Amino acid sequence: MPKPLSYLPLENIGINGLNTQANPATLDSTWLTKAENIVLRESGRISFRKGLKQNILKTSSKIGSLIEHKVGNAYKVFAGVGANIYTVDFTSPSTPWTASFATGASDSDWQFINFNKQLYGFQAGSEIVNYDDTQSSKWDHLKDRTSYSAPAGVTTFNPSCGMGYYGRLWVGGIAEEKDVIYYSDTLIGKTWGSGAAGYVDLKSVWGTDEIVAIHPFYGQLVIFGKHNIAIYTGPADPSNMVLNEVIRGVGCASRDSIQPVGDDLLFLSDTGLRSLRRTSELDKVPMVEFSTNVKDTLIRHISQSNVAKGCYVENEGVYLLSFVELNITYVFDIKHQTPNKVPRVTQWVFDGDREPSSMVFTESKDLLVGQKVGSVATYEEYYDKDFVSGGTYTDYSYTTSFLTPWLNLGNSVIASLLKKLKAVIDGGSGTNATIRWFKDFNQNISAINEHSFELNPTTTGNTFLWGASTTLYGNKDTSVNSHTHASTHTLSATYAPIFGLQEYNINLTQSAKFLQIEMSAETKGYSATLQSMAILYKQGKIR
Repeated sequence: MPKPLSYLPLENIGINGLNTQANPATLDSTWLTKAENIVLRESGRISFRKGLKQNILKTSSKIGSLIEHKVGNAYKVFAGVGANIYTVDFTSPSTPWTASFATGASDSDWQFINFNKQLYGFQAGSEIVNYDDTQSSKWDHLKDRTSYSAPAGVTTFNPSCGMGYYGRLWVGGIAEEKDVIYYSDTLIGKTWGSGAAGYVDLKSVWGTDEIVAIHPFYGQLVIFGKHNIAIYTGPADPSNMVLNEVIRGVGCASRDSIQPVGDDLLFLSDTGLRSLRRTSELDKVPMVEFSTNVKDTLIRHISQSNVAKGCYVENEGVYLLSFVELNITYVFDIKHQTPNKVPRVTQWVFDGDREPSSMVFTESKDLLVGQKVGSVATYEEYYDKDFVSGGTYTDYSYTTSFLTPWLNLGNSVIASLLKKLKAVIDGGSGTNATIRWFKDFNQNISAINEHSFELNPTTTGNTFLWGASTTLYGNKDTSVNSHTHASTHTLSATYAPIFGLQEYNINLTQSAKFLQIEMSAETKGYSATLQSMAILYKQGKIR
């Protein structure tokens, strides 16, 4: 008597995101062991990431830093490129690089700080740069501004990091005193040696360390060292502020990884992505680790890369962490937590040096990405697009891929006869997709373990009501509700939904006790979302 088909629904497939920390043989189908170029929708469904669309013609060097600065009622975007800082003119995409300022620096790794209607730039080993729209030389080195004064006893004032908050500028990491934080006079970013300016020496606070970054946090001043964190209360009056807490043994591995996210502050330590989170009493700041599910992998990437850039994309609810030298961008979904109370994680990779080398979330353009290839891109559509001189674009497909853990087909001693995989996918018209399946912990691929197909959702539909002769607006019948620009309207239009649902059936072969599924797809400019997946099989022989 034939044995009945068994049905294994992969419920909520991948909803918890990437997990490279746990044993893939013990994870269930809500996790992924590979998650490249995908995002997880609100519903937890696996979907394509959007593309990076270049807004301007690329230059010859990576965009090492970006900032948006408000001048009057308008916004300007500045970019650090090589040894220069440029104003980026998005209205002239073929010639966008204007108002060049030669910084004299050896790199473009600036930290830009908006403070009191001016802009300041800090980089290790470089003099502070300043943008002041009221001056004839809008960009200049701060030391060359009128009435500039350096801190007493400092030969070369070249801080690596800064902050504009609590009524003054704060800087740290100068080459000759890397564990001293300096603060400017009240509301005067060029006065450091007189008035209410001063400094705090941290040698007696945390011992031997150096300042990496400075940030505000709920009325407190947080000073990140490489191996320690010092937190002060009362920074509005620096002469009377008090050391509240020293967190020893944990510091910041990258200045530009630090991002405020809601009521939290995220930063990259040498043991992973962490956050400072307040208790209800606001008197202690326990740390929370966000990268638990990818901990060892992330630590390895930290040791391999000298540059990591972070950005919180508010309208997407994700924190992006780009290891520029490795072309790996981690995506932490802050909106949703996994069962172990940390954000869901996926990864992005890019072809042609299009990876983020700097990022900023702006008031005027949302996410701006400075690319290693030398352009500035926005996050939209479903191609990576390169701007070509003359106002045209070249579309580049990218490949998405995810891999499930090892799925137990019900009995670890009885091999199951593989019959069919069913997948319901939304959209992605014309996308080339491939399903691969691996058996019993063996990941050697042969032709029999692979099936390719094209996504072909429904592309026919009903006539739009707009533009039809029976509508009150848009018709060309001048005898019925006519209007002066009626001739510009078509009589009707056809709705062609490229995002329709479609079930795809893939015939599986051979037998297995454990099965691992990989799906990859090359984008064709349309979104695609995996809605559900299931495996059909029959009980086989004991082996």
